[in-house]
Amino acid sequence: MIARLLHLVRSHRRWQIVALLFLFSVVNNLDRQTLSVLAPTLQKTLQFGPQQYSYIVTAFLAAYTLGYLFSGALLDRFGVKKTLAAALLFWTIASILHATATGWRSLLLLRFLLGLGESFTSPAGIKALAEWVPARERGLSAAIFTNGNIVGAILAPPIVTLFALHYGWRSGFIAPALTGLVLLFVWNIWYHGPKEDPCISEAEREIVLRETAIVESHAKTHVGYTVVLQPLFIGFFLMRFLTDSVTYFFSFWMPSYLSSSRGFSLAALGAVTWIPFLASDCGGVGGGAVSDWLIRHGLPVTIARKRMLLLAALLMTSTAAVVLAHTAAMAIALMALAFAAQSWWMANQLALISESAEKQIIGRVLAFSALGGSLGGMFFTLITGHIIATAGYRPVFLAASLFHVTGWMILAAAQRAQSRYELKVHSSSRAEQHPVLTDGNAH
Repeated sequence: MIARLLHLVRSHRRWQIVALLFLFSVVNNLDRQTLSVLAPTLQKTLQFGPQQYSYIVTAFLAAYTLGYLFSGALLDRFGVKKTLAAALLFWTIASILHATATGWRSLLLLRFLLGLGESFTSPAGIKALAEWVPARERGLSAAIFTNGNIVGAILAPPIVTLFALHYGWRSGFIAPALTGLVLLFVWNIWYHGPKEDPCISEAEREIVLRETAIVESHAKTHVGYTVVLQPLFIGFFLMRFLTDSVTYFFSFWMPSYLSSSRGFSLAALGAVTWIPFLASDCGGVGGGAVSDWLIRHGLPVTIARKRMLLLAALLMTSTAAVVLAHTAAMAIALMALAFAAQSWWMANQLALISESAEKQIIGRVLAFSALGGSLGGMFFTLITGHIIATAGYRPVFLAASLFHVTGWMILAAAQRAQSRYELKVHSSSRAEQHPVLTDGNAH
């Protein structure tokens, strides 16, 4: 029995890696969400308002943006293991130092440092999945990985409020951050690439290396960042510019909305704000699993992902109804639906991006798309702070309800442009190989 169990674990090593990456996402968002949970308390204690809070959040996103400029190249050069370990140590120290904040300016600096370290997690995780997980399982694995963020967000309210209420708000930063040190130890021992992993069976190693191999195309000759300036990759950038901003809005502003507009106390926030994140957890796994099921039953990968994205975009329009809800319970329920749709979208979006790039440039493509998301989040966060201070939350929720439908249309247009681009490149390549042919001969 023990021998069979060990064989079962060894024959599914790739799912152990998925679980490890899931833990990375949990710790990543647990550290990130501490500020959101403590924001109402910190605004009173350190005496700053919504506008200053938007500056603090924007500093985090600005660091994310800066990190994306070089995280992809570092991942492609030094590999996932070393790069992500260094990033984890960096952001853990930054998170602990939040306890030393004395005002909104010091919080701004510390959030910048935290964002710089955490910016590596998403491109590193998706790159690792591209190396470890076949396309037929990648939607679900991407959902599991991204849902670690949701679990971190679920855990943050009760954990942070527990420590803050009993030991002061500074402990609310320190306690969650210590989990990063534990994860760093586990990561250094447990993670390896599929080629050198000592725990994987040879049968699974052969499957993983064969099914994750992506046919190299003409793009392989481009080693710089100019390779990401293809129409499809620009489309991913613009799509995430719009839709990632909704994720940041949910993460950074939901507790403040419930506190200022619905009258929630810190204890109440800890009691109920995990509910939308739990719905998000279900949405991400469901979206990834359904698209993988469609692929296994013969639907082309791109079409399956795109259909799931359209469904999520349509569900996201419910976001506009949150501020119209007559009760706090109804507002929470509508938030839960929107969170689930957003996670459904994110799982399929990340899977589609990872499946659209050659392996040698995937880190840069992922970082480039994430750069768009970070820039969008930074831009809309600044606008959000101003709008909330002058007109309240209603215009923000209304705008957020339309971003995903717009993003889906951008994706469709980018795919058509990419087809024309590849046809043009292919035609140019054939002309170079057969210079004697005229246009008439070629037809």
